[in-house]
Amino acid sequence: MTVLTEAEKLQYCLERDRLLCSPEFARSPTMSKLLRFLVDYKIEDAGKPLTAYTVAVDGLGRNDSFDTQIDSYPRVQIGRLRRMLDHFYLREKSEKRLFIPYQHYEIILGRNEGATDTETPPVASLGDKSASNSADRRGFLGHAYLLAIVAALIVAALGAIYYLQEVESEMATHITYPSVIVKTAEGLSSSASRDKMEMAHSYLIGALENFDQLRIFDEDAEPASRSQYFLETSILNDTADRIQLRLVAADTREVIWSTRIETGTTTLRQADLDKAVIEIAGSYGKIAQHELSKYRGDYSPGYPCLLQFHQYIRHHDPANLEPALACMDSSARQFSNDAYLMSMLAIAKNVAENSNLANKIDGAGKDFALRATKLDNDSATATFAVAQSAFYEGDCRRGVSWGERAVSLNPLNTRILGYLGIYMLACGMPEGEAYATRAWEMDANADLDIAATVAIQKLWRGDAKGAQELSAKYMDFVPGAATGLEISYILASARLNEKEEARKAWRLLAERSGFSESAEPRKVLGRWISNPAILNELEAEFKRARLY
Repeated sequence: MTVLTEAEKLQYCLERDRLLCSPEFARSPTMSKLLRFLVDYKIEDAGKPLTAYTVAVDGLGRNDSFDTQIDSYPRVQIGRLRRMLDHFYLREKSEKRLFIPYQHYEIILGRNEGATDTETPPVASLGDKSASNSADRRGFLGHAYLLAIVAALIVAALGAIYYLQEVESEMATHITYPSVIVKTAEGLSSSASRDKMEMAHSYLIGALENFDQLRIFDEDAEPASRSQYFLETSILNDTADRIQLRLVAADTREVIWSTRIETGTTTLRQADLDKAVIEIAGSYGKIAQHELSKYRGDYSPGYPCLLQFHQYIRHHDPANLEPALACMDSSARQFSNDAYLMSMLAIAKNVAENSNLANKIDGAGKDFALRATKLDNDSATATFAVAQSAFYEGDCRRGVSWGERAVSLNPLNTRILGYLGIYMLACGMPEGEAYATRAWEMDANADLDIAATVAIQKLWRGDAKGAQELSAKYMDFVPGAATGLEISYILASARLNEKEEARKAWRLLAERSGFSESAEPRKVLGRWISNPAILNELEAEFKRARLY
């Protein structure tokens, strides 16, 4: 580690104190504690690299038995802090900023790329100044600590006013997402039980943190959000082999979801926790459903609009398309520094273009995607937005590369998993089926296009019965929401020699497409499918089915 000068140490301290008085850090004691630790560690110059274990034990208060091989808690918390720092400095256009390089734990003070003054050299150059500048620096240091005390007093005096002003302005310029406070179980008698619960607690925080449409907090935090939820944990036996999770709406204390987790083995515990996280945090999970009940039909810019756009993506209701695109366009102008919104705008632009409504979204899908990654390079959703843009441009290799990185950033985002599989199959990569199937198996609420892809793949492999049953399940649930499900159902029924059932489904699809039942299959299918290769393959399959 580089030895800091006294001037540099002072700059670290002043920047740290400025951050600690900001509203986001005032609401998060854990992040404040971690920030203090990282800056202190940097200033003290411990002479050894900062490790995940040191961050966990010394910085976050974990016990000495903490195992970094099986618990990602320190990495997750560093990721949270990195995003909070980026968010703060997007708003505060100072010359210098604190940042944590990707895949590192050390905190660095360097140039803020958002600063307007481009002439100021980075802090790292302070140690390389000539001997003539050293005398000036020593003169400055004579007053350095006095200046630090005065600055701290000013910051403390203005802290409350600053906090209130920032909260007020933040509400107008940043989307307020639902917040989840993850609580730990109380009354644990044995250290083994405490270790199990602590591991489950940190795993839940880490997994939930990967979902961009939620804000996750430790139980000692006080998030400023109108929509708050408690994720409560309780033990069901003395050894904590069985625990219960409950998702509670903070304002009404209504339990909106609960499940039991078996903690007997690491594999079993992780599988159950993964399932719970997906049920809670998915695009159509319990929180999204509960929030939608508050904002049903509300196309206001920001979070309500995002909910409506997600509903369109799932149900493909034509009546919702234009108002959803209009509010997404309005949201883009009001919340231009929101990475998740920029990611969704990339998708919205693609949807608009495919629906001949490109003018409804001002901007290019690729530009939205790139802006999203610039705002948050650790965001799985932003990363996948770039992947989708590459696939839409026909660059399958680049699309897969970005898509696989997105999966690594959030392996529980079934939308990312499923659509990566769809795009890979469209690129002629059969391994894409594994992604789509895994998404569907992990999340019964995954996008219907993903279920349709799995059904079609079953049909291609000769499992007509499986394709028919899967298609029928979702068609009954949301009639007409996914053309792929109808197509797989028609072809599967024909293969099973259930011609009347196949014809009935075909008539409904043809009529909805604006054609008669005797129309050429290519005309009907071309209304919904633009990929020539897929269209040719399905046309040949319909001809073999001999429905008419």
